Order: sequence, then structure tokens, then C-alpha cells
Amino acid sequence: MQPQFHLAPLRAHSTPEPDIPPPPEGDPLKPPPEPPPHIDPVPVEEPTPPPPPVKMH
Repeated sequence: MQPQFHLAPLRAHSTPEPDIPPPPEGDPLKPPPEPPPHIDPVPVEEPTPPPPPVKMH
């Protein structure tokens, strides 16, 4: 799976008129670009096993 390769042609087709400058980031007509999925701010650590269930009598 190559999401970047799939998004590349979409970006090219999304701008048929290069004469018009790109809209500002706050453009209501176009939502802000989502962050790339391959970048994960959370550090990858080994999953810890869940704690044993506490029996309440």
C-alpha cells in the first residue's frame, strides 16, 4: 500500500489552473490537509498485558 503514490495524482488534478495561487490554509472551501499516516507522534513501545481482573466480593 502506497498512500503517498495515490495522493500524488490527486493533488496534480486538484489544481487544473496553475495561474491561480493556492488558497490560504484557512480556506472554508477546502479542509486542511490531514497529517501523513506514517508519522506517529506516539512512541512505539511493547504492549503491556492488561492487569488481572480484581474480584470484588
